[in-house]
Amino acid sequence: MSELGPSFSAEFTAALKPSWTVRMKLSLLWFLEWGITGAILTYLPIYFIEKGLDQDQLGQLFAVTAVGLWIAPLVVGQICDRWFSSEKYLGLVHLLGGMVLIVIPAIAEHFEATHQTKGFPLLLFSVGFYAAVYFPTIPLVSSLSFRHLPKPEEQFGSVRIWGTVGWVLSGFVVSIWLGQTEFLSSLKSQFPEWESLLVEIENRLADLPQPNSSHCFYIAATLSFLLTGLCFFLPETPPAPTKRFNIAPWETLKTFTDKNTLLLIAVSFCLAIVVPFYIFAVPKLVSTMLSDRGISDTWVPAVMTIGQISEFPALLLLSMLLRKYGLKITFALGMAAWFLRYLLFAVTREPSMVYLGIALNGICHVFLIVVIQLYVDSRCRQDLKASAQNLFAFLTLGIASPLGFRIAGKLGDFCHLGDAEEANYFLFFTVPAFIVLVLLLLFLRWFQTEKIRTNPSLVVERA
Repeated sequence: MSELGPSFSAEFTAALKPSWTVRMKLSLLWFLEWGITGAILTYLPIYFIEKGLDQDQLGQLFAVTAVGLWIAPLVVGQICDRWFSSEKYLGLVHLLGGMVLIVIPAIAEHFEATHQTKGFPLLLFSVGFYAAVYFPTIPLVSSLSFRHLPKPEEQFGSVRIWGTVGWVLSGFVVSIWLGQTEFLSSLKSQFPEWESLLVEIENRLADLPQPNSSHCFYIAATLSFLLTGLCFFLPETPPAPTKRFNIAPWETLKTFTDKNTLLLIAVSFCLAIVVPFYIFAVPKLVSTMLSDRGISDTWVPAVMTIGQISEFPALLLLSMLLRKYGLKITFALGMAAWFLRYLLFAVTREPSMVYLGIALNGICHVFLIVVIQLYVDSRCRQDLKASAQNLFAFLTLGIASPLGFRIAGKLGDFCHLGDAEEANYFLFFTVPAFIVLVLLLLFLRWFQTEKIRTNPSLVVERA
């Protein structure tokens, strides 16, 4: 607690607000950060299956993305908490990441052309290398944002929401670009008065390279290069002043020792095992539903953005729920949403119910991931925040998530998800639904009610 006293600290913290330019820069940072993911993630299962990967290989490919989170706590956290400004690190790695994104399609096409098993390790390496570059930047962007927001539990949602906008728009851009012929034909039939304009657009597009599924990587690479340019204008975020010269990640472990924190991390770890079931199977499920209605699977990214659009109300409601009900109820609502969506995917193929399950993503992501990021940030000293976010990401996304992808790959093979006629989605989604329900009951029983609080002494010290 600040030496100035709790009352003054609270008033001083409430009075501090980030400038409009800082909020704009942080919002644009999130827009590009999640725009990269939105351009490729939802289309990846379809893309790599087109290139000849089976369900088990697809599970391995997703699992290897954890490589980035293995190095994050020890390398990225130490660098940005002790030696190097966060915005400079982000600029360098996104420049490298954009280059790698351009190379991955060439490797995938070589694998498809040769059908050689020795080509798969090269594909694994390229995807793993990109993961090592990109994935540690996600918790780092969070810690950078928290650093420049005096009251992150109230202000973070309005900044983070632009990441959702970036994801949604990039997903639509990919779908419209890949399905431009269908899109323009649909516009012609619905708006005949626009025909001359649409014909002119078609003629212009004919002069450009023809749409190719690998273009999703090039769109993501463009966003990555733009993010590199933005980093020159971000607020300076050097390592926080400290007289301690120890290893930051090791010091961070000491903050994760109370029972509530350990239980929250343990539950999050188990949840991170079942989250990949959604990423692994739902795009294929949507593709099958669209194909049954004569719609190309190039529109899968657009359909999947339903899940990101639902983040808007969730982010806007977040601060109110945390103030009124606290962390326990908010986190439990996120778990309940995960259980409900898996239950819907398991028991029905009705499009409206599947779309509802996708739409629950906003509650699932915001009330779980964002809440625990805020909680971890509130538990750490200023000079450990990057390490804390990366350490949590290492435990959940670096260890639990790849384990989940390997399990999903094996179960996907067992449930014949590669065959639209024989696919057993009931069994595939019942397994994670049961696990989430058990975790929810354990969490409600053992977690002590607690609110997320900003440490006011850190704000006064920074001022």
